[in-house]
Amino acid sequence: MLFSDIIKSLIIQHGGDLILKTLRKPRLSERAAEEIKQYIKQEQLKEGDRLPSISELINSLGIGRSTLREALQLLESQGILEILNGKGTFVKDTNPYQIHTSFDITNEKHFLLEALEVRFALEGKAVELAAKFATEDEINKMEFYLKEYVRFIELDDRDNANQADSLFHRTIYDASKNELLKSIIESVWDSFYEFWNEPFGKQDIFDPSYPHHESLLLAIKNKDTFQAKQAFTEIMESVRTSIESI
Repeated sequence: MLFSDIIKSLIIQHGGDLILKTLRKPRLSERAAEEIKQYIKQEQLKEGDRLPSISELINSLGIGRSTLREALQLLESQGILEILNGKGTFVKDTNPYQIHTSFDITNEKHFLLEALEVRFALEGKAVELAAKFATEDEINKMEFYLKEYVRFIELDDRDNANQADSLFHRTIYDASKNELLKSIIESVWDSFYEFWNEPFGKQDIFDPSYPHHESLLLAIKNKDTFQAKQAFTEIMESVRTSIESI
């Protein structure tokens, strides 16, 4: 597609005025993650297959170690990879229910509000099931990721804070014990991640929702499905308020 065609596709008519939507420049780690996904596809790697070593990936991608680490953590948070310390990085479940989606985003605010409705429906069910079936190990993981989120926020390390938050929610999906639901959520999450991670270029937009995460964790600990659903609803309403305030 020509650059001029891209520009045309981004123009929104408002009473004769032409408004261009600001494009978000992908991080280097995100581009590296996409390259790794393409490698997995091209090489037809399956569940349990091991990726090349860290040094090989660094050389092949032409990036630094910290950037590669962020890319691998992103793919792990999306359920694509599993990182085993001292053993290597492995392809996770190839996901027979994978949903491939693409979006032509011309109104980021409208898109996020629609995404919120989808997330509320799918993740809300996962929360309800997690409150019933979460194991002690899964609850400990959720607690760890919330603590890591706070620690990274205090260090002003937003990338790792976002990773911790993502892993908290992914552990809830694991705890639902419903593989089909988990697969559908992760498929949609993968498509939304770029837009959800830093909407409107604001890194702290969803910070007010954090206290409700603590309430959600407590409800899951107590196996209280009503309180878990209530806490999750409060998270979603806080997110909605943040989006609508822009």
